Amino acid sequence: MSVLIVDHVSKRYGAVQALDDVSLRIDAGERVAFVGSNGSGKTTLMRCSLGLLACQGRVQIHGAEVALNPQEALRNVAYIPQVAPPLDASVQDLVRTTCQLRGQPIPRVAELAGLLGVDYERVAKVRLRDLSGGTKQKILAAMALAADAQILVADEPTANLDTQARNAFFALVAARPSDAVLILCSHRTSEVRQLVDRVVELREGRLIGDALLQDVVRDRAVCRIEVVPASDAALLPLQTLGFTSVTDDLWQRTCTPAEKLELISQILAHRAEIDDLRVLDVDAWQATV
Repeated sequence: MSVLIVDHVSKRYGAVQALDDVSLRIDAGERVAFVGSNGSGKTTLMRCSLGLLACQGRVQIHGAEVALNPQEALRNVAYIPQVAPPLDASVQDLVRTTCQLRGQPIPRVAELAGLLGVDYERVAKVRLRDLSGGTKQKILAAMALAADAQILVADEPTANLDTQARNAFFALVAARPSDAVLILCSHRTSEVRQLVDRVVELREGRLIGDALLQDVVRDRAVCRIEVVPASDAALLPLQTLGFTSVTDDLWQRTCTPAEKLELISQILAHRAEIDDLRVLDVDAWQATV
């Protein structure tokens, strides 16, 4: 049985179709990234899935419909928002209230905050809105992780974190139970690769891709071939093969892994005019996330 079902969900803001008939299912244990350029609809899809935005279509979590029975649907969901709410409440009041509602111990939040690099006692009496962006994000992450909810929804969870806190967050997410679900929205390719095993890609509100991470990385692989010509006699053959000049003594082009061997063999047919040849693997997936 799927943990989360998104069934023909659409969302419009005036003339803008933010989501257009999106359907997907997420099962227990899956770690899924919503990716796409700005305006693709990934954050809107995340918020519709949580019932934070009204939408057409249906979203079900553990069989309960989010729009009709949000308390039941969301009781085993924790959320790390991209932007912390501008609350006047102190950190300790926010944590106390949240822990009371969830029935979880406050010391667990303080412990997790410490692992993320925040001295909880030092910030406990500070208003959440007065904290730095990074500290807000660490507190919200600690609260969400302390809930031990099966479903963790995280919108750009490490955008303001330093390297140490980011690595600690990765470790804490990796330590979650095997049936735990992660739904991640992120622009960071390294973060997506570290945390998820499935990638859902959106463009202009439409779902255009849904595949295992390993397949996405393989399909987006690109090689860069760099050639140093020995003489002007190499220039015409290089141009014919699609190479462009980077500097006076360096020409390059990109190709897929499948094209690489044939292209190299064509270059080596002119080896007398070639001084050097380098083949590099390039991460071309960055533009997708």
